[in-house]
Amino acid sequence: MMHESLWSAQRFREFLTLLRGGMLAAPIDDEERDEFLAQARVRVVPDVQRRLLAEIGSTVDGDGLAVIAFELLEDCAWDNRRTWLLASSDPWRYLAELVAREVTGAYGEVVRRAGDDDELAGILSASTRPELEAGTEE
Repeated sequence: MMHESLWSAQRFREFLTLLRGGMLAAPIDDEERDEFLAQARVRVVPDVQRRLLAEIGSTVDGDGLAVIAFELLEDCAWDNRRTWLLASSDPWRYLAELVAREVTGAYGEVVRRAGDDDELAGILSASTRPELEAGTEE
């Protein structure tokens, strides 16, 4: 059952500790995951959406951002990001920063690739040279 109240920083840390688990630890169950996703929609998503709209001019899906937040927590369960999430006085804000960086980076990659394709298509259409055929190795 989803709790109506917001998670405290301590509850967030407890969840993060559970994610790390171990060989004998029980995995996060669907109910705990869903509860985290609901919290992320409230605690992380609005900040990330505002930031991405301001920085890259793009709107993004809240449910997708919540899933990204969960996956980032899973990914950082064994590195220094986890250490700071545990030590930070505002781990939700730091998680929002991580999500925003991740999505901004992905957006930049997609835009660069699309821009490269557009550039290459423009060069190809402007060229009067015949297209080169692939060589064969001998």
